[in-house]
Amino acid sequence: MILLYKTLEALANIFSHAGLWLMLWIAILVGFSVFIFRISRTPKRSNGWIVRKGICPFCEHELFGTTREYQRLHILETLSPESQYLCTSCDREKVSGLLSKLG
Repeated sequence: MILLYKTLEALANIFSHAGLWLMLWIAILVGFSVFIFRISRTPKRSNGWIVRKGICPFCEHELFGTTREYQRLHILETLSPESQYLCTSCDREKVSGLLSKLG
């Protein structure tokens, strides 16, 4: 019975006023560590503001100016100067319209 009282007294001392502040700081430290760990483990996406040459900044598909069809048909530059900047995915209707005009 004396062991039980001593154990309860030790627990009461741990959770005294100073002990509560210590437990609070340990919880904050663990929480911050988990937060930093999760940020470092998330996959990094490419920066949306950087436009890579030949890649659509919205869907990351190739631009029409980098395709073999565009390289083969030199008349497209005179027919539609902006055609090299069209996306093969986002501007599919415009690209197919240009190709249908050429036959």
